[in-house]
Amino acid sequence: MLKTITSRRGIVGTAAALSLLAAGAAGGVALADDSAVRAKAPYAQASAQVNRDGTRVQSKGIKSITHPQDGAYCVTFDDATRIDVSRSTPVATLASDGGTSWGTIMVRTTPSGECGNAADTVTVITGTSADSYRDEPFFLLVP
Repeated sequence: MLKTITSRRGIVGTAAALSLLAAGAAGGVALADDSAVRAKAPYAQASAQVNRDGTRVQSKGIKSITHPQDGAYCVTFDDATRIDVSRSTPVATLASDGGTSWGTIMVRTTPSGECGNAADTVTVITGTSADSYRDEPFFLLVP
């Protein structure tokens, strides 16, 4: 027999939590954790504001940015961040530097020819909707 109200509340709370988990599993809610598709994103590990010529306005966790050709930027992270590029989920968006041009931006986490097929480098491509590379300023965030 339970002698304290705290013990009874603990058992009732545990039973309620287990009931909710069982209902979620029966209702089609995915409860499994597949480590093969889980991204490493506990917090913002790296970020940058980049000018169209590849220079940084400000950054965190970034070792270098190279600009090997028009519209292509190669981002390498500080060793201290230990970012696994192949499992990261970088986000990039075009920035405005006073111009009114519209364009597109793409981020690649697999090795690219533009960046010498380096596995530890994120490639950012900026350009126009007409499939041509063009230098554009951008923001980059790696959560």
